[in-house]
Amino acid sequence: MSDAKEGMKLSLKVITNKERNKVLFAEADNHFVDILLSFLTLPLGRVFKVLDNHRGDNEAVTIGSLSSLYHSVANLDSSLFVTEGAKEALLNPKSSFEDEHKRLKLDIAEFQPYEFFYCPSGCSIFLSESMYYDNAGQCLKCRYGFSSMKKEVVKKVPQAAFEDGVFTMYRSSFVISDDLQIFPNLTGLCQIFSILGIADTDEGEAIEVTIGLNEMLRLLKASLISPTPLSNLILNKASLVLDSEPKASVNQIEIQENPKSKNMVLKVVVRKSSGKFLYAQAEKDFVEFLFGLLFIPVGGVHHLLSGETCIKAIDNLYRSAADLIHDKYFRSPGTKNRLMKPNVVHGCISENYILPLDQECLPDEYTKFCGFSSSMFPKGQGRYLYEATTYMVMDDLTVTPFCVYSVFSSLNEQKIPRSDLKEMEVQVGLKEIVDLLKRSLLSKTPLTDVIVCVINKNTGYVLEDILLDKIELESTSSKRMTGREDFVDFILSFLTIPLGGVVSLFEGQDLFQEH
Repeated sequence: MSDAKEGMKLSLKVITNKERNKVLFAEADNHFVDILLSFLTLPLGRVFKVLDNHRGDNEAVTIGSLSSLYHSVANLDSSLFVTEGAKEALLNPKSSFEDEHKRLKLDIAEFQPYEFFYCPSGCSIFLSESMYYDNAGQCLKCRYGFSSMKKEVVKKVPQAAFEDGVFTMYRSSFVISDDLQIFPNLTGLCQIFSILGIADTDEGEAIEVTIGLNEMLRLLKASLISPTPLSNLILNKASLVLDSEPKASVNQIEIQENPKSKNMVLKVVVRKSSGKFLYAQAEKDFVEFLFGLLFIPVGGVHHLLSGETCIKAIDNLYRSAADLIHDKYFRSPGTKNRLMKPNVVHGCISENYILPLDQECLPDEYTKFCGFSSSMFPKGQGRYLYEATTYMVMDDLTVTPFCVYSVFSSLNEQKIPRSDLKEMEVQVGLKEIVDLLKRSLLSKTPLTDVIVCVINKNTGYVLEDILLDKIELESTSSKRMTGREDFVDFILSFLTIPLGGVVSLFEGQDLFQEH
């Protein structure tokens, strides 16, 4: 990052309510809004990388269970990956918006420099736009025989768009709410007051705030963990708890299934006594799916989840690009569509990746001018790991190689006897995968949230845990049923228990013994 760009500052005019310790709204130019909209273009893994690079000593970056997943990649031994480059690609995922990132006034994305292929004879030159096709062969256009193409990395030089916009038009101005709704200034004060619920002008106090790189990165982090990111940044307001439950179930999400994908199988281990999820054994296909999440842009997550990430500020940013900002404020006609459905960079995922992600299309040069191979992915596109290793996936998506010795030691430390373990295979399809993506944004136990529900649905086994919680009538006064309706609901709930759940609940007991 250049010193000039790192020292760049943006000005923000802010209206606050000191009594409520809240930002009512802020007014900003197109440079600030361009950076806000760029949040939607950042791959999830890039978010963790840039925040980790700029965090303080006591500022751990925790976003649901995705933090655990990202740090699992960092902690896995490089020998498990097909190449060192494959591991590095996951830790610093490329974006299909690198050109836009380098033109932002503040380089929050830590954009990656260009790479290009060229023929030494000078007959052809073109950008490297695929992670998979990273090794060019002989030039097919060359007039002097089949020269081998060369690859070169361009020196990283920021190109801040001072005289032009990146996503929005130059010199346009906007009003931004505390929860990152963006309105063109043309919307009008009265309408904005009505939308934001501001009763009168005497509610607010005007201040001017200077925003640099560190402040913008704090805003990025706050937008992912708080419903009031501007108050968090400007007034040092403590984060509020985000919604812990998704507002839309998997059944309400309609996305087209990748016809080349297939269900994955997990071997899940739970406790018989409580139904608690302990761990899952997984093959490389499931682990590579998890790692592929790091390439999905924030806006792409929103698109896959049909607008319900349960991260209020991100949902509002996406809705602003889709509905609140008129097309005339965007720099080009295709800008809005790219923000609403951002592609992943070509070659970062396999062709049978279970989530239907669109990859960037390659230009004609990749087929006309030379042949290509892959040095990063010798086992195939999007194949990051060797086949032989089995992995253990914990409830918070921490991934480690499966080791019987370590599992045995852990169970022994927790005093969990072998007789209390239940092992079963679970089929994971598109619906479960989408739900897992949603839960991973907020929950530190996404596998319990998703996989245990699958087990309940298929076998009724883990309903034992729910039922036991209901029938401990005499254990504490708080659990006694005092109302007639409560008891009737409880009795009627018996009708919903699968036969397998009843058998499991009373396992080892002779229900027909005469007393």
